[in-house]
Amino acid sequence: MEITLRKVTDKNYQAISDLSVDQSQNLWVAPNSKTLLQAAYEPELNVMAIYQEENPVGLLLYDYDTDMGGWTLSRFMIDKHHQHKGIGRIALNKFNIPQKNYTRAQRLTTCPLKLYMSNLVLKRKRNFLT
Repeated sequence: MEITLRKVTDKNYQAISDLSVDQSQNLWVAPNSKTLLQAAYEPELNVMAIYQEENPVGLLLYDYDTDMGGWTLSRFMIDKHHQHKGIGRIALNKFNIPQKNYTRAQRLTTCPLKLYMSNLVLKRKRNFLT
């Protein structure tokens, strides 16, 4: 299974926008259309599509948070039809935070807590998704 991170472009944004999580996860994950819209108008936000082979299966959004003084992974999602297959873990392992300037998260209270903590050490000086 080949997992890659790619730019979101005019050729793939609709397919990325159509991805969704299970209804039970909607409270924790913003719709991809909202994430893509924000990234289009907020230049400090960076969005990447997650692909399995040639199929988009998720996305991640990261940015440099000046208040925290480091890079943060703000959003991460894998489509409901592709969860529980190890894709998220592989994608996070392939994701390179642009700087080595990060420390342990103080508190994460999301569904993929174990996945985040087992793959990334995030810089947080305040609560994350409380």
